[in-house]
Amino acid sequence: MSDSIGQKNKVIGMVSGNGSGKTTLAECFLFDSKTIDRLGKIEDKNTVSDFSEIEKNKGFSVSSSIIHYSWKGFNINIIDAPGYSDFIGQSQSTIKVSDSILMIIDAKSGIQASSEFIIEEILENPKPMFIVLNKMDLENIDFFKSVEQLKNNYKLNLVPITIPVETGEEFSQLIDILQNKAYKYSDENFQGSKTEISDSIKGRVDSYHNELIESIVETDDELLNKYLEGEKIDDKILSSILKKAVVSGDVIPVFAISAGKNFGVDLLMEYINGLLPSAVDIPPIKSRSLADKSEKEIKPSPEGPLLSYVFKTMADPYIGKLSILRIFCGTIRTGESYRISSEEKPVKIGNLFRLQGKNQIDINEATCGDIVAIPKITVILNDDTISSADYPMEIDKTQYRESMLPRAIIPKSKGDEEKISSGIGKLIEEDQTLRQELNLEVHQNIIWGMGDIHLTITSEKLKEKFDVDIEMITPQVAYKETIKKEAKSEYKYKKQSGGRGQYGHVFIELKPKKRGEGFEFKDSIFGGAIPKGYIPGVEKGIRETMEKGVLAGFPVVDVEVNLYDGSFHAVDSSEMAFKIAASMAFKKGILEASPIILEPIMELEIVVPESYMGDIIGDINSKRGKIISMTPMANKKQGIKATVPQSETFNYSVDLTSLTRGRGIFTQKFLKYEELPGNLTEKVIEERKKKEE
Repeated sequence: MSDSIGQKNKVIGMVSGNGSGKTTLAECFLFDSKTIDRLGKIEDKNTVSDFSEIEKNKGFSVSSSIIHYSWKGFNINIIDAPGYSDFIGQSQSTIKVSDSILMIIDAKSGIQASSEFIIEEILENPKPMFIVLNKMDLENIDFFKSVEQLKNNYKLNLVPITIPVETGEEFSQLIDILQNKAYKYSDENFQGSKTEISDSIKGRVDSYHNELIESIVETDDELLNKYLEGEKIDDKILSSILKKAVVSGDVIPVFAISAGKNFGVDLLMEYINGLLPSAVDIPPIKSRSLADKSEKEIKPSPEGPLLSYVFKTMADPYIGKLSILRIFCGTIRTGESYRISSEEKPVKIGNLFRLQGKNQIDINEATCGDIVAIPKITVILNDDTISSADYPMEIDKTQYRESMLPRAIIPKSKGDEEKISSGIGKLIEEDQTLRQELNLEVHQNIIWGMGDIHLTITSEKLKEKFDVDIEMITPQVAYKETIKKEAKSEYKYKKQSGGRGQYGHVFIELKPKKRGEGFEFKDSIFGGAIPKGYIPGVEKGIRETMEKGVLAGFPVVDVEVNLYDGSFHAVDSSEMAFKIAASMAFKKGILEASPIILEPIMELEIVVPESYMGDIIGDINSKRGKIISMTPMANKKQGIKATVPQSETFNYSVDLTSLTRGRGIFTQKFLKYEELPGNLTEKVIEERKKKEE
């Protein structure tokens, strides 16, 4: 085995906004390479990469899928990531394990919010990239205007390689600017046939060709000097220098296609073969030794130690768990043992699959640049590194965007709680942007997602995969109760019912404490007014009563209680009697100490394009929020720090998406408790009463 195997393998992430045509383009790749003999269509629910029942019914991707094709000596592995921002985590993991990126853009609707996030991700972690402007067959498309907008907005060095002669209904001809050749397409001929460049556009094409040549030679000083001296540059040298510039990210080629008509896809496939890096062309992989935590750089090669990364997990209803990994270095074989970064001991690999959409093809080994699935090994987790047992390594985990939309889960059938918990656990294994929280303060099982679509799909997956029906509702606010002033209270609990009675008598003093200081119990009894043995009962009675306050039954916090006097009966007193007396005294005392309801206040950090600042500030004010600071950021964005009551933040993910067309992001964390305004206190008490009834 040699590096020539790795040189033939390419791993390409296909990313875009929703509805840009990725899945249709994937189908074209498979058809044009003769991997499949019939083009599937989303509307016919028969594409290779959208194979789950949910995807078929919805008509859009909800999960990344793997396809591969072989064409003209190259093996191309493609990860087709979903387009909606709600599934951005899958785009992030796709980018991490791909050697290069195809960014598909709907030329009609332009850059969507999710595409913006992906471009920003790639700018932070540069990768070779093609921009593919799709849907050239739609009306009112301006290819060059779209390219200029992208250039200006993101300062990307975009270089058109194929351009349309016409768009809309007339779209049937492309010019390959690098080769200076025209290609004609028809419904019967998806492979473009060479044709003459018409005289009417020849001057313009020559101009674009010269611009392209200049942009290529500018990346190489020696070549630039030759060009400036008027020397003709050999086509092979030009292609070699262009590939170098693409691999380094200095140049981003742009292609015009119609995936719906399968026009221009063959030229795109040629350039995928010619310009995008192979699995051994990429820079060394940064990793860390599990033995001594030292940093290492592993050069990709089929001959090196195994280094692979699990970027996706699937809960397959028939064979159980599937762990999908990309191999960066070395070769993995069935029957051999490997180290999993989250496990102490090596694990033996029993089976390997190559994936083609939902199809699983049995294989015995896979190497550098392959994507494979390992079935039924439950200890393998998403973002694990699988490496050689004698050379255990770890790759940094993907840093996913944090989920910010919470919903409380209500089972539709009693007794389904355990099935729900198990099902959600498996879905969280699949999806790192889902998180679950058992909130003991409000006694609710809460799931956090990236947005409404994300949580709706999660609910449907629970039904489809685990036969569990749930309802999702807005969570309850974790209100508290406290007091604003000092008060004294006394209560005598006396009960005679024949035989031994009950007697407990306490005097307590209540004082408010500062926010967050909690509860403090003081015992200042002297002279034996209450025997020491009964005082724990007093504290216990108060602590238990604090669990449900007098206003609306919320926990009482930040109170100091001093037991300063009382009396007892030699026969009838007991710890229980003092516990009851203390509980009643505390309830009485709270009512005289100006009780209030406290609401949790969250701190939000929001990042939005500058153009939305006015809307965001107005919305924060309408939510009883306060702006703390505003900070200018890169790419014409602003960072806003604000405080907002928790009751107003449960749907903020949805509100922000609506206000910014999906272009805003935020994080939130608990900050403090503050007094709930009087008009809202009455409303909360009323709602609580209705709920109790």
